[in-house]
Amino acid sequence: METYSRKRTPEMALALVDYIPVANLRGEIRQELREHPNFVLIGETGSGKTTCLGPLLIELRDELKLKGKVGITQPRRIATTSVSDRVSDMMDSDVGGRIGYHVRYDDNTSSETDLTFMTDGILLKKIQYDPLLEEFAIIMIDEAHERSLNIDLCLGLLKLVNESRARLGINPIRIIVSSATIDRNLFADYIGYGDKTNSVEIQGQMFPVKVFYEKEELQISDYPMAAAKKIEQILNSGSQGDILIFMPGKKEIDQTTESILNEVDCSDIEILQLHSELSPEEQNKIFLPSQKRKIIVSTNIAETSVTIDGIIHVIDSGLVKQIQFDPRTGIDQLVLVEHAISGISQRMGRAGRTAPGFCHRLFTEKSLSRRQEFQTPEIQRSNLSQVILAMKKVGIEDIESFDFIQQPDRESIDHAIDLLTKLGALDEHGDITEIGEFMVELSIEPKLARMIIEASDPSSNCLNEICILASFLDGKNVFVRPSDPFLANIVDNIHARFKTNKESDFLTYLNVWQGYVQSGYSESWAQANYLNEKVLEEAVRVREELLNVLSLKGISIDSRARPKMNVDAIGRVLAVGMIDSILRNTKSGFKKIDNTKSEIFIHPSSVLGRVNFREGDYILSADIFMDAYGKTHASSCMYLKQEWIRDLIPQSNRYSEKSHKHAHKKSRNIYRNSRKRR
Repeated sequence: METYSRKRTPEMALALVDYIPVANLRGEIRQELREHPNFVLIGETGSGKTTCLGPLLIELRDELKLKGKVGITQPRRIATTSVSDRVSDMMDSDVGGRIGYHVRYDDNTSSETDLTFMTDGILLKKIQYDPLLEEFAIIMIDEAHERSLNIDLCLGLLKLVNESRARLGINPIRIIVSSATIDRNLFADYIGYGDKTNSVEIQGQMFPVKVFYEKEELQISDYPMAAAKKIEQILNSGSQGDILIFMPGKKEIDQTTESILNEVDCSDIEILQLHSELSPEEQNKIFLPSQKRKIIVSTNIAETSVTIDGIIHVIDSGLVKQIQFDPRTGIDQLVLVEHAISGISQRMGRAGRTAPGFCHRLFTEKSLSRRQEFQTPEIQRSNLSQVILAMKKVGIEDIESFDFIQQPDRESIDHAIDLLTKLGALDEHGDITEIGEFMVELSIEPKLARMIIEASDPSSNCLNEICILASFLDGKNVFVRPSDPFLANIVDNIHARFKTNKESDFLTYLNVWQGYVQSGYSESWAQANYLNEKVLEEAVRVREELLNVLSLKGISIDSRARPKMNVDAIGRVLAVGMIDSILRNTKSGFKKIDNTKSEIFIHPSSVLGRVNFREGDYILSADIFMDAYGKTHASSCMYLKQEWIRDLIPQSNRYSEKSHKHAHKKSRNIYRNSRKRR
């Protein structure tokens, strides 16, 4: 194999792959970018937009003598790290050198870095602390069709960054929006200030993909078995190549894996899963060479930017799970929906990258007529409290007049502002408070940040425990429960060892943490106890980051194990942070104190599930959600003594302005005391 110098230029790197459309057309693309500072690039799957645009943008930056790095955002951690590896290889550079990446708790960049791949959450963080974003000359928002909260917010904030730069006579950041499947005119008009000529579409370098549909509609429960049958057909046909299956969630992935194992001879195949609950090491297994034929069962994490070599066959359920937030009740619902046309097109594009491909869709062709063209953006179906706090941090006062590409509804904005006011993050005029500033620095969900600030009062004497709990609640479920009923009963008995307190799931988490620490952070200990080692590892990272932020504010923490935890203090602190999640037992069951309409049931996984409650009893829940059948559950629960919440919930059993002012004044004093200790 030919060897190259470490000083390979972007032009040299692109010349190596000039068979890829974006690389081959770099002259034309550069000309378009020169004429249009803000630009939309529609690059079909296989066009090389994610891989080749980085080096091309470095060329453009150098040609125009722009000061600053090139930044490219990706929607997920795995895409960010994998594409940085590929581009580093093209540029013959070590990751962290000229090409780097920045994801949560992992900044692999240096002073030499010209091109930074980062998650859109990292870009948002950078804008919050540098309103001029002086580090960058060019920013590309890749996979913009995903329309996450961060993508929409970052696009609006980048326009504000350029307005601020213009007032100061600083060259604007060049903004590129890239995707295979977005509403071209909508984005071109938005970032081009009405100039819809600022876009170009590049045909992909793809082999033909033959698409097959089902003749009749399938029941959702039939999808895992239907996928297994497709696998069997593909293997029996003699057709070569690896297989990628798209399922909506982990549950369906597990069911599909089990169906394949039951229906197919697996002696010559390797079944791999890909979803967000896996550790980075487990996720990366999909990229490793294998002597066997790979069958990868994935959520839509493999839909964009993750190129898996060797995929010839795609089996698509056509389904995706989305969070739908109801601002009237403050409750999330995880809904299973038919994926948009743009999404299933992305999935089809995973086949046919290296040879003619096949896409087996587990739905009828007729169903295309009822599917949306594009996904509903998160900004129109999510809890906006963290978004609005971020906007307040950068000085945006009038949320409704902010130039979103598509506006959220007024009801969602009002709910978020009301919640942030209750938490003390905003004052009665809607301005960010010192508490709100502190919450932004902690970089976690507002209610969790509020708990930590409350626990920062030395009199609480539970800051270590609250930081541990926040690190667990910031992630996914730590308990692994198999779908097999017999094994599930065995695992339930193992998990019962941690559930020693029958009035608090939060104390269960602290028991899990203590066991994990005593094991020496052992992966084998986690596996033996059916605990998700990825969640535990992430909890360690989150806790360390929280301690770093607190340390910078002069707030120390005693992490030594105590013979007895201060349960009363923990309960009081949790109630302050989760004021919006306090439930009261009524004649017709548990209901939120600020919403008397819907009945909420304690989830079977909670230790409170077997407690006999009296009317008027209070509990707290960290996670209130509605299932696919319309039943609302409360998990991660704790029994609340009335004296813990007397200041928060007066006799009317509703939140009062008086109690808010009391809590806000106390927290403001905590913050000021921390500043004195610095």
